[in-house]
Amino acid sequence: MDNTALWKLSYGLYVVGVKKEEGRFGGSVVDAVAQVSTGTQPALILSSMKNNLTNALIKNTGEFTLSVLPVNVDPFVVANFGFQSARDVDKWANVPYSLTDGLPVLDCAIASIRCKVLESKEFETHTLFICEITDAQNGKTDAKPLLYADYQLNMKASASEAFKKFKETGKPPVEKKAQWRCPMCGYVYDGDIPFEELPDDWACPLCGVGKDTFEKIE
Repeated sequence: MDNTALWKLSYGLYVVGVKKEEGRFGGSVVDAVAQVSTGTQPALILSSMKNNLTNALIKNTGEFTLSVLPVNVDPFVVANFGFQSARDVDKWANVPYSLTDGLPVLDCAIASIRCKVLESKEFETHTLFICEITDAQNGKTDAKPLLYADYQLNMKASASEAFKKFKETGKPPVEKKAQWRCPMCGYVYDGDIPFEELPDDWACPLCGVGKDTFEKIE
């Protein structure tokens, strides 16, 4: 059997975010995700490799997030979550992310989906999680989603090179920027300009409150 023929099935690429321990998270790149129901109770299925720590963490907590990767994602993001284990490193420390109800979502994601596991089924190499979608939000850009076939054809070599440089230098290439939240209306300054401190004349573009009201997101 030619397994490369399976690359031509339409998969996206996503990053799972799941609780690992107090103050830390696990996660990995996944592709076998499909929506299976719409309406008032939307649902999806996720197939997760059994030997990944992510699999065990999902079974422990019963919930996770999916960050939908854009086609122009930095190749290091894929390498960071796909080429190393959360048993050994804190993957989320290497990339910009935000917390949504206590679970991490990549800042570069074009959409995020929060899932609650309803049931699971074991196969030889993977666990199939059947999940209720409890929340779904669009990201800050409308870029097209990255497909697994695009990754195989156009990004795999770049991801390998990015990971090699990361191991040599110990420095992730994805720039981390400060974020600030307005507690009055919930607006989040997304860090397009890397303010470490907000300017004195800064005001919320939605409700108009000044910089002293904003809270820095760590």
